[in-house]
Amino acid sequence: MRELTAAISKSHDTAAGPDDIHYQMLKHLPAVALDTLLHILNDIWSSGNFPPGWRTSTVILVLKPGKEDTDPYSYRSIALTSCICKIVERMINDRLVWYLEKNKLLSSVQCSFRKRCSTTDHLVCLETFVREALIQRQHAVAVFFDLEKLMMLHGSIEL
Repeated sequence: MRELTAAISKSHDTAAGPDDIHYQMLKHLPAVALDTLLHILNDIWSSGNFPPGWRTSTVILVLKPGKEDTDPYSYRSIALTSCICKIVERMINDRLVWYLEKNKLLSSVQCSFRKRCSTTDHLVCLETFVREALIQRQHAVAVFFDLEKLMMLHGSIEL
């Protein structure tokens, strides 16, 4: 129950998915309804029979600011999925991250999607690398890939 209530409290008031269940509805459930929901979620987890509605989403295209509306690349897609499914995903993710961190299974250079780390950490490392090279009058070489653009051009990439 602690994991469920924590996952619900972390949710933001975003649009509902195809099931029309909003986060505000979940945040205001009485204790008996939360017990029932937790029982249902545990049954789904144990059986592996996920509701078909959790596999669907409503996709909305939003024009990026300052972009031409006739260019298909000017749009960002937003997929609205079930809020209950996202609550379950958050619970699973929290457990997985806890396990990975506890057992030190993540690389020390992995910064994205980790608490107390960000991609800014990599930028600081790069800046330090360049400064060290400048101080020692050496060359610094860096190669950057825009994987999103590369994938759009080639379909998919095996890394």
